[in-house]
Amino acid sequence: MATVMNFALGEANELAHAMMARIGRDHGIRTLSIKGLVADRYGLRRPRVAADADVIIDPARFDEFCRLLRDYGWHLRVEREVPSLLGPHSVTLIRDDWPNDIDAHVRFPGFFADDQTVFERLWSTRSTMEVAHCEVTVPSRAASAVIAALHAVRYTKSVRHAGELERVAELLIDDFSDAEREEFLDVACVGRAQWVLRELFDLVGRPYEMDATPRQMQLWETNRATVEDGAAVSWLSTLRSVPLHRKPAVLARALWISREEIPRNDVSRLPTMREAWAHRMLRWRRGGIALWHYARWRR
Repeated sequence: MATVMNFALGEANELAHAMMARIGRDHGIRTLSIKGLVADRYGLRRPRVAADADVIIDPARFDEFCRLLRDYGWHLRVEREVPSLLGPHSVTLIRDDWPNDIDAHVRFPGFFADDQTVFERLWSTRSTMEVAHCEVTVPSRAASAVIAALHAVRYTKSVRHAGELERVAELLIDDFSDAEREEFLDVACVGRAQWVLRELFDLVGRPYEMDATPRQMQLWETNRATVEDGAAVSWLSTLRSVPLHRKPAVLARALWISREEIPRNDVSRLPTMREAWAHRMLRWRRGGIALWHYARWRR
């Protein structure tokens, strides 16, 4: 069994951001550190130690960057793929001897523009921060505030996320310069996130466009209402969308998880039968609660 490195979670995140910046520079791959550490440094939220280090990568070279992380000992956590209402946007990588995760993003939920278009606009705002004695490239404060707002507005039941959205709103009104405020609004416009962030556009007295399609709006609102309940509603949406002859297979896939697919960090260790059944029972219970919440929301 691998020995866990003797450093704290916050230190591990800083080292992960520095490592990813170095890998990107060495291989000419553009990366932008985002969310936790960056939001803390910009004062976009109340400081707290994140469980992971988030980075968004040039979509054209996303797969290559993830392969490079594997060369440094990072690997995907064992877990099966599940459907997502908003589509896959990141992969989570772990290292057995590190206490944190890396979330490598190819897109960020809430932006409905093309992935490359979004990345190029974020890249155009770039600045740098010194992290673990290394220069790390980050979006500007205004662009980081857009990301923070998109993340916060996605969670309707979380008091913490509501507070973080309120913090961005306060900064937007009381602390941002005119140039920063305009950059915030422009990043949202280019990224097709005006409708998602419409409350903030209203707050600054700026009209917004309905820049998401009706289907995208429906999926976004459904995701907001159910994201904290797991994947049950995503499985239901998939079941409804597939042809009749495929429904039994999708239903079976939704309900059953094999021992090999049970989420775990240790690839070499297969869960026991007792552990497998405990996990399945927990999933079924959580799925039932999620569908009950969804039915109430739909009323």
